[in-house]
Amino acid sequence: MLCGATIVSLVGCQTSPATKDAAASASASQPAAPARQPPPNPATKAASAKANLAIEKLRLADLFRGTPVVFSLQPDGSLRAEVPLQFSFDPGKAVVKPPLGAVLDRIATGQRDEITVVLVAAPGDPAVKSAALAGERSASVRDYLLTRGLAQTRVKVVAPIGAANVRIVVTDTPAP
Repeated sequence: MLCGATIVSLVGCQTSPATKDAAASASASQPAAPARQPPPNPATKAASAKANLAIEKLRLADLFRGTPVVFSLQPDGSLRAEVPLQFSFDPGKAVVKPPLGAVLDRIATGQRDEITVVLVAAPGDPAVKSAALAGERSASVRDYLLTRGLAQTRVKVVAPIGAANVRIVVTDTPAP
């Protein structure tokens, strides 16, 4: 009897022609591995960065609608943010205030994985006659962005500005 049970068992395990056809068609319908895409060339990357900056401008302008922060797209395709000094630093100080921090947080988040360079410039304080204060403020903005994940090679301090705004420029071209 054991022999009969073994035969029945083996017959039950046999693969029928229909099962073989179904298995073959299932493996044939599976997608092939995707072809490797060549890395984008520098011109493609630059065009993509400019398009991303235009989208970023819209996103940031929407987030800060109703505030005195101004976002603009420049003729060269760069994104410029202007934050009034009174919302950026206390008089005579170089510590980033929360309103400026909120802008910097959003810029850092949006640019972390991009190929852009962030240029920062901060004014001095009209009430305080210290030439070093503008540099300290710009360095403070740079350091803030670095702590938010931007690489040091991508954040540059530029010459102090005489305006009453902190200026942050996000560009796809290297700093001067």
